Amino acid sequence: MLQTVAHPQVELSLRERASAFLHTARSLPPYVVMAALFPGDHVPFSSLPFSLKEAYDFHAGLLARPGFGAMLDRLEREDLLTLPSMLAAAPFDLLRIRRKFRDGTVRLPVTPPDDFPYPSYYLNDFHNQKNGNLSLQAALTYEWQISVLFLGCNRLMRQAVIDPIPVGDQLQILDVACGTAAWIPQARLQGRGHAITAVDLSPAYLRYARLAQRLGFRDNTRFLQMNAESLCPPGESAEAWSGRYDIVTCIWLLHELPRPAIERSLAEMARVLKPGGQLLLLDSLQRQDLPEARRDRGERVYRFFARYFNEPYYLAYQSLDVPALLQENGLVVKRIEPWFRSKLWVAEKPSQPAA
Repeated sequence: MLQTVAHPQVELSLRERASAFLHTARSLPPYVVMAALFPGDHVPFSSLPFSLKEAYDFHAGLLARPGFGAMLDRLEREDLLTLPSMLAAAPFDLLRIRRKFRDGTVRLPVTPPDDFPYPSYYLNDFHNQKNGNLSLQAALTYEWQISVLFLGCNRLMRQAVIDPIPVGDQLQILDVACGTAAWIPQARLQGRGHAITAVDLSPAYLRYARLAQRLGFRDNTRFLQMNAESLCPPGESAEAWSGRYDIVTCIWLLHELPRPAIERSLAEMARVLKPGGQLLLLDSLQRQDLPEARRDRGERVYRFFARYFNEPYYLAYQSLDVPALLQENGLVVKRIEPWFRSKLWVAEKPSQPAA
């Protein structure tokens, strides 16, 4: 078992402390609304002060980096573009969720917008949003939703994927399940100018990412609609990308998939890596990552999260042995590192086949 790495505590100026605190605490009003709309024992809101302290400490560690706070301010200007969508959608989303809780509804119908061969598990109203991930509303409100969910640490956790990428512009990177591709401008501002091919199943999320690209937020990136289970460019052979990419990144995908889809997706990520290439995989913390004294409370949160955000595969993901799956696909796990509510797996494809 690889030992996880903790982030060191640092000293901040009074101004930096205030910035870290305010960036964390801005999620409190939505949490109060959630507590009012969904009372009961499902969510231990009594743990919120502890979560706020953890989020503040996580902020402090990254904001101590030179220029990180200014970069974060610059990145969040993009969020102003989608704030009207979030404000308009939030009341209807909350009412839909409350109605589903009341009626005991698990999922609502999702209508594909085109004839792309979507897998059946994807036709689900994920996050309890109308038409799930196939909705433009979902793409426009995604960053705000996860900012609230993660107490302002959404972009900070994505830094986990950026840190291992070398500065420069010579590498070929594949980003699997890119969503809105919000980590890319964050990487660009830190000198990672490498060419990126970003793929996702959702045409709505890709539409938003391409719009952001036209506004200057996603340069040197090619966006393609593609299933992570079959990383094959349109019009090319199934093996076209074999051994093509220096780095494959994947952020918050595994917990969205059933086990067979996870296995096929990881096999594909391993296939398209060059020998010596790295897979940078970021996803949710799992039950075993919590101290034993906090696991029961954590499981209550996980159960609520799975229901509130309609994440049908999240609880199964909690027991998923990710290192074993990576090793089955010929990858060597180099590091496992916690990043607040997420964790990073760094795996390498050996330059020479195992004897």
